[in-house]
Amino acid sequence: MTTRHTMQPAPPSQLPMVNMYRLTVRHLFLGSAFVLLLLAVVIPNSLPVPTAAMIGLSCLLSFPAMRMGQGLRNLLTLYLYSVIVTIIYMVVGGLHHATMVAQAQVAAVYILSPLAWVFIADGLCRYLGVERLIDWFIGLSILCCASVAVFFYLFLTRGAAAVSFFFEGANVNLAEGFSGATMHVYGSMIFLCGGFFSSPEVIKHRSLRFSLLAMLLICALTSGRSALILSVPSGFVLGWLFSSRTVGHAKTSVMTRTVRYGIPVAIAIVAVLFILQSYTKISLSVVLNTVTNKLASGGGFERSQMARSLYAGILDNGGLGSGHGVGVDYVSDPIHPWRYELVWLATLYRVGLLGTIIYVLPFFLYTAWVIKLAISCRLTSQHKFMFCGFVCAFLGTNTNPYIEAFSLQWMYVIPLVAMFVDYPMILKRMPK
Repeated sequence: MTTRHTMQPAPPSQLPMVNMYRLTVRHLFLGSAFVLLLLAVVIPNSLPVPTAAMIGLSCLLSFPAMRMGQGLRNLLTLYLYSVIVTIIYMVVGGLHHATMVAQAQVAAVYILSPLAWVFIADGLCRYLGVERLIDWFIGLSILCCASVAVFFYLFLTRGAAAVSFFFEGANVNLAEGFSGATMHVYGSMIFLCGGFFSSPEVIKHRSLRFSLLAMLLICALTSGRSALILSVPSGFVLGWLFSSRTVGHAKTSVMTRTVRYGIPVAIAIVAVLFILQSYTKISLSVVLNTVTNKLASGGGFERSQMARSLYAGILDNGGLGSGHGVGVDYVSDPIHPWRYELVWLATLYRVGLLGTIIYVLPFFLYTAWVIKLAISCRLTSQHKFMFCGFVCAFLGTNTNPYIEAFSLQWMYVIPLVAMFVDYPMILKRMPK
């Protein structure tokens, strides 16, 4: 005769300690992550030391929730390939007399910071989910717009010294119908404009949807930044292309989608144009003409000269790369002469064709998977928001080094991690 022994559940008095620990870690992580996003999205580069500290703290607090699933392992494998490329070309840069300061910054920006953002993004996706994370972005977008309004008000009433917190050496240009300002937050708003104008349906409340789109459009048109202004039509067009292939919209009629989302966007645009025309001296035609001229000139005189020097450097090294921390004859930043605003052209110069392909590979796979999901009508509105915001931010790296700023790397890492976490088989064939 045998006796069956069954495992009895632990007494309730013994369970709260574990649950309390998990709850506490979760709250600590979400609190630190929210503070980090406030610093990185609303006031990027304004407080670099606290931002770096919050990245480290949030990264550490993300470890208890980490589950090394297939998707995260795939992404970390791709990251490892990029680390190998970075280390090799740091050595090459050292052989070409790259300074220790340059090498240290390359290690921080290309190795440490992306890894920390991967772990933070993984924690956000697991604790919050993509839908709740986008709700956070809605609130952060409102704060971004408010910071722009405060910047203009303080600068115009109290001068540049009053807004030095937002941007050292700040300036506002209001001349002959044009509006432009120097603010780091415009980098974040490239992603936000691209995301929300592509997927206004993620903003559930209709009044908030109209108001936020209008505020983002005003900030874009008054920024004077070509990449930000172009993110509005770019996001809208991308969203329109994907709208019929998105989950929940594939079965709705064109008329229904137009009434729900197209009309609020149109009303927001008309309201913004009316406000700018009636209450400011800003002319839309002047703004658009300035953007067109800048695009036609290759980003302006300085970027054209920078591009020529980088092309010459690429030809000199035969596409094999000259190393990290090494610059060309044209110097755009006297303090950091190895940095260039044309990021991908500079990357081709630094690490060569093969190294650039390895750097771009995660983004290529991400784009390919989004297209596969769209073709099979499995793309969700949340991932459409993330992808369109990412595309606008990625295009912005052609003229601005956003991806090399540790406080703005969230725009490129969070969409990738969200996709790899939700679809762990991203590197395998999609099941039919």
